Amino acid sequence: MEKDEHAFEKLEQAHAIIKDGIADTMDIYGVNRSVGQLYATLYLNDGPMTLDDLRDELGMSKGSMSIGVRKLLEEKIIHRVYRKGERKDLYEAEKDFFQFFISFFTRRWERERSVNLQAVKQAIPLYEALVDDAETPDEVRAEAAHTLKKITASLEYYEFLGLLVEQFQTGNLAKDLVERYKNKNGTS
Repeated sequence: MEKDEHAFEKLEQAHAIIKDGIADTMDIYGVNRSVGQLYATLYLNDGPMTLDDLRDELGMSKGSMSIGVRKLLEEKIIHRVYRKGERKDLYEAEKDFFQFFISFFTRRWERERSVNLQAVKQAIPLYEALVDDAETPDEVRAEAAHTLKKITASLEYYEFLGLLVEQFQTGNLAKDLVERYKNKNGTS
């Protein structure tokens, strides 16, 4: 009995290390650590879990858990699942890390592109007005022209980022890269 208890403690210790690692990684990319813990708990669990199951496992309030689950659903890295006879919502983690990567990062790249494109498009007319206005002091005109050139050049990057997101979302680039990786490493 004592040996079994020790083995379960070791298993829980290993689970805790994985959960912390996943939560820390998600924190690096701007996802609250407790939301990372939610994902990690669902990832390590063999089957779907309810909010009550998650609360019991993590000791979080139902409210913060509900917010975290909603965020993970939006990120498309957990899924609501159906089980006949179950009245409560069940959630399951995306276990395919390649799909996780695609869902998680393409949303961030899309946001980066959108936010920065909007800023560039708003700023361009202001810089152009400074450059074109004969009353603009030479020093200001020179800086405005230099910055205008710089931000106009950045539009190429945002176009690339848009294509990258599109290729990942359609599965073309990601599928090719995953296949190359698997072939190189002999995995399937």
